[in-house]
Amino acid sequence: MDAFGRAALDFLKGISDEFIYVESETMEDDIIPVKHLFRTFKEMPKCEQIALDSAKGRVLDVGGGVGSHCLYLQERGINATLLDYSPGLCKASAERGLKSIIEEDFFSWETNEKYDSILFMMNGIGIGGDINSFHRVIEKSFMILNDGGQILFDSTDISFCYEQEDGSILLPMNLEYIGFVKFRLKYKNKSDDWFNWAYYDPEKIRDMLSEKYDFEILHREGHAYCGRIVLKK
Repeated sequence: MDAFGRAALDFLKGISDEFIYVESETMEDDIIPVKHLFRTFKEMPKCEQIALDSAKGRVLDVGGGVGSHCLYLQERGINATLLDYSPGLCKASAERGLKSIIEEDFFSWETNEKYDSILFMMNGIGIGGDINSFHRVIEKSFMILNDGGQILFDSTDISFCYEQEDGSILLPMNLEYIGFVKFRLKYKNKSDDWFNWAYYDPEKIRDMLSEKYDFEILHREGHAYCGRIVLKK
């Protein structure tokens, strides 16, 4: 159904509804202002800004949405490519002036291209919604990264959503990990299919990574943080 894509194209036409509605099986329902997809660098959270300013060389933005991150990099003269499986988001990015766009699913995408930085912004490191998917993300990223390449991402520790008045965490019994969530998006009364996602806290990232990787936190802001993953030298 491509809720994000339809909302983005409507926004560019000036006929957008105000919100994309987010339904969850494990968390409180939420809303995303459509305008938020089109935020400028100055409007982005500090974690996003620091991750973007840490990008170098050829950059691949996985799940790049309407191109807000890539457009900022492109304006700085950085070779930035957006990859997203949403036809609507890719079209919206092109209409906004983004030069390099790949409409593919990251997991099934095949390429001989190499990059120096891969971005997973807006909790994009949680694509797939389980630990196996995380390992696939890391392994594939370093297959297409040049020597010395880096993964840059931002994520959120959502344990506060389950915090009790006494400060303890009450984990739902059916969850393997507190950061695993299930979402469905709705825009203009049309709903997408349910999909799995994950929000990894820094400790979980360290626990999942093998010893051949280095992980550092670049910035923390409340429950959010941005980080970098590289191969150990």
